[in-house]
Amino acid sequence: MFVFIALMAVVSVYQKEEKPLPQKLEQAMRLTRMNEYHDDDYGYVVRYPSFFEQTSDSLMDRGCCRFSFWQDSILIEQSVFVEQNTEGLSIDEAMKSYASDLHATKQRKGDDYFILSGVLFNDTSHIPGRHYYMKFVQHRKLWFVQSLVYPDECEGAMRRIKKEIDGWEIW
Repeated sequence: MFVFIALMAVVSVYQKEEKPLPQKLEQAMRLTRMNEYHDDDYGYVVRYPSFFEQTSDSLMDRGCCRFSFWQDSILIEQSVFVEQNTEGLSIDEAMKSYASDLHATKQRKGDDYFILSGVLFNDTSHIPGRHYYMKFVQHRKLWFVQSLVYPDECEGAMRRIKKEIDGWEIW
């Protein structure tokens, strides 16, 4: 009886537990290759994890693309869109305006871009457990915007994509 109890104790200590999906995702992000999408309308290139799927409806708008990962309750979306800078806003003006509209908690800017991040909001309220990370690149009268929306429990897994977004250049 004592041997059986000791054996069960050893087995329970050394038995591998199933990792939660966010931890599996973090490991997959480190190991996966990055695919490249080339936009034929505007000529930009965006890199995304090979296990993300291109969302078919993302090709409806000129210059837009979207890549998604969906499993269990985890949805991650990486997208790019292009919009007119009709008001001719400078980097500082646009950053201030978008940061206010998007309730940004972090802001960073460079010569021709700015990055905003924070918790996700819909029209009127905070969406619990969801975050965004966005880079706006100014080119003439256009804003090229790459965004990442993800659940907060996947923050660690998003490091690689955020690094890609940080280094993203339009040509």
